[in-house]
Amino acid sequence: MTKCLYFRLAVNNLRKNKQTYLPFLLASTLLTFTLYSFLMITFNPGMASMHGGAQFLIILNFGIFVVGLFTAIFLFYANGFLIKRRKKEMGLYSILGMEKKHIARVLMHELSLTWWMSMLLGLGAGVLLSRLLFLLIQLAIHVEVPLSGALNPQALIATLLAFAALFTLLFLYNAFQVRIVSPMELLRGSQTGEREPKARFILAVLGVACTGAGYWLAQSVDNPMAAMALFFIAVLLVIVGTYLLFLCGSIALLKMLKRSKRYYYRSQHFITVSGMLYRMKQNAAGLASIAILCTMAMITLGTTTALYMGSEKMLNVYYPYDALVTSEDVETQADIQPLNERLAAQTGVTLSQFNAYHGYNPLLVLDEGTLYPSDYIEDSSVNDYDKLQDTLIITNDMFAQMQGAPLALAPGELGCYNDAEELTGMVTIGGTVYPLQTIQTLPFKLDTNGGTIIHQTVLVAADEAGAAAIAAALNAADTMAYITQWDVDGSSEQVKAYYALLHSDTIWGETGLRLKAEQWQDWYTMYGGLLFVGIFLGLVFLMGSAMIIYFKQISEGYQDHDRFIIMQKVGMSPQEVRRTVGSQILLVFFLPLLVAVCHVAGSLHMMVLMLRIFGLTDVPYIALNTFMSAFIIMALYGLFYLKTAKTYYKMVKF
Repeated sequence: MTKCLYFRLAVNNLRKNKQTYLPFLLASTLLTFTLYSFLMITFNPGMASMHGGAQFLIILNFGIFVVGLFTAIFLFYANGFLIKRRKKEMGLYSILGMEKKHIARVLMHELSLTWWMSMLLGLGAGVLLSRLLFLLIQLAIHVEVPLSGALNPQALIATLLAFAALFTLLFLYNAFQVRIVSPMELLRGSQTGEREPKARFILAVLGVACTGAGYWLAQSVDNPMAAMALFFIAVLLVIVGTYLLFLCGSIALLKMLKRSKRYYYRSQHFITVSGMLYRMKQNAAGLASIAILCTMAMITLGTTTALYMGSEKMLNVYYPYDALVTSEDVETQADIQPLNERLAAQTGVTLSQFNAYHGYNPLLVLDEGTLYPSDYIEDSSVNDYDKLQDTLIITNDMFAQMQGAPLALAPGELGCYNDAEELTGMVTIGGTVYPLQTIQTLPFKLDTNGGTIIHQTVLVAADEAGAAAIAAALNAADTMAYITQWDVDGSSEQVKAYYALLHSDTIWGETGLRLKAEQWQDWYTMYGGLLFVGIFLGLVFLMGSAMIIYFKQISEGYQDHDRFIIMQKVGMSPQEVRRTVGSQILLVFFLPLLVAVCHVAGSLHMMVLMLRIFGLTDVPYIALNTFMSAFIIMALYGLFYLKTAKTYYKMVKF
């Protein structure tokens, strides 16, 4: 009978406090659905055998880690709001004679019911929508995804255990809070406010310095590898700076507004400034968290969208031709074109942009106008990547074969193409100074061994002896490469038949064949997986910020209720109250959003550099995707604002 009493109390408590528990249940359900979906895809037996499945599983495992970490942090954060709201109720139970262990038992039943409901709803949605999720993945990665079944026992058990462990920790935390607080403190718990904080100008200045240092790092970095290395330092500085600015800078600003008599002594400004200043210490942490979460949502969605939508561009950067063959010697290379023409005639395809060349292909270091072998940098730092040169050394006859005319080289002069335009005038190689004749454009596209993070250089020597001498001076005599590359046009059936013949060992022997079409699937699998995970994580981060702001407004709505009733009794009109409430909600809602947009804009340069590692170099395209994603996040955020404002208005009842 006693057990039933505690259970009925728990049910009644959930029903009476549905305004606060329903969002908590909704968030827990969404997180359950997200984690189960990721685990279901990961544990699907067909994923490992799918083309490009290994890369996709790596991305999913990263998503599982982020979702799991965020779930733990968010549930504890939301639980803190719920417990503070319920402390008065628990204090009343204690005064009426209920022991603390009995209160803890009621809390256990409440969390158990919440766990069961979120598991049923979240896992049920995961099972029902599993086929839709696999269809979305298939559309993203352009390959059929094998589905072993809608219900995955491994994913189901893992999700149940993970959330059972989290809710157990929540119960232990709540029971500990009840145990250490006296009944009178519990009774006053929900009404315990913050004292008016002092303006800590030193910390405010430190916040400005940390944020400015993070922005400076993001803007001053000049190469992709340095950007990757410094990214987390810049993020940490901006996060610390954001919290300090909201906590200390906002207080200093409110104090300044309070000292301004023309601004402060107006009804709507007086209530807004006083209310925000009184509880700013608690508000600041929440507002900073919302700003950081919105920034994460915008950047995550923006970068993954840019990578996916730019997949074709990146593929063309890394693989400029449809087919490429690396031969073992010049005799084998000479046989490639006639064999290709025969295969093209058999299958009906058309070959174009056919280029065959050979030359020394070392990785060199350019330092203050001198070329060195790659081992010149022994203890390399991230800034040394800008000095690396993927170099091709060819003869003037080879250049003329592709260009149609040789370069007019003076004795001792070299032709030079450098994509960064850093190698001009002259260059020193092995102690010898060579005048350079700049080549503006190449008659062929270079194979990008280093992608877009290593510069490309072509040196044209007068003859074979000159090219060999340069290679010997650079310890590159053993780097001779025989490259043949071309494009293929035709119907899909013709091209498929042509590629099948290309793969015949009897034709190519031991030569290295690389086809863009075969890289295409791995490419879309990786970036489609990133987009899939990025959309989920973006929505999870946005949901976290929405729930934080909702709980904050609910908590403050209960506290503001009596205050606004008193204000109306002393002569404040309902219209003035509405304007006051509107200005306060606008401040709480849109200040973090404004800060998030500033963070995204400040990080754009660093993001552009990091995306160069993947081969995406179109800056306007990256900016467009990033700010379009930010606009979507802002629109969804605006919907949360309308909902929260309506709830807040009802709670203060003016």
